[in-house]
Amino acid sequence: MTIENFPKDGKIWVSLGITKNLGNYESLRLDAGAEVRTNRVDDDSEWEHLWEKVDEQIEIKLSELDKD
Repeated sequence: MTIENFPKDGKIWVSLGITKNLGNYESLRLDAGAEVRTNRVDDDSEWEHLWEKVDEQIEIKLSELDKD
């Protein structure tokens, strides 16, 4: 039996936040997070993939806000 066939009892959860200065003593806080169930919680590539996805979502939202 390979590890992929084991029940996914573990989970990886990441959260990322950024505060953007809007000037004139105003700021905007963006937070994004995600959780995945996995049987490979010690696998750095699992963590890296999840961090990249969350960072990507923050960047997308910042780009949307910059257009306004």
